[in-house]
Amino acid sequence: MNNRTTEAYEAIEGHQLVLSRFGMWPSFHDGEVHRIVLDRTPQRRASTVLPTLEVWIRGWTMTMLEGQYVLANDSVVHFRFEDVSEFELEGFNQQNVLSSLNLSIDADLLHVEFEHCYQFSGEFRARKGMVMEVTPFKPETDL
Repeated sequence: MNNRTTEAYEAIEGHQLVLSRFGMWPSFHDGEVHRIVLDRTPQRRASTVLPTLEVWIRGWTMTMLEGQYVLANDSVVHFRFEDVSEFELEGFNQQNVLSSLNLSIDADLLHVEFEHCYQFSGEFRARKGMVMEVTPFKPETDL
């Protein structure tokens, strides 16, 4: 019998990319949603419509260096969620700062919440989640 508690992020394919970059699963506190793409194009394989949501979120970990807080591992994480339902979004604006990215599992669906910090918030459910890529943040190209 396994007494280990599974974290919701472990249901996301490729979550190891995030763990590898940050050394842990970050809360994305003060992170920013840079881009959201919604798509309902029919999938060629099964000729079915599978609503998807892709989101690019900037995140980092905080460290202390010579008495000052410093952003470490400043990165953009590209997520893809499939079979999206119950989608809600409010306050998309020029910055889209998060208080946190909250994940939970409910009735075999991944529940994703963009917890608001300033105006921006949202949530949805998805049957599948994937980390597509984690790349270092480069202000000159990512903004």
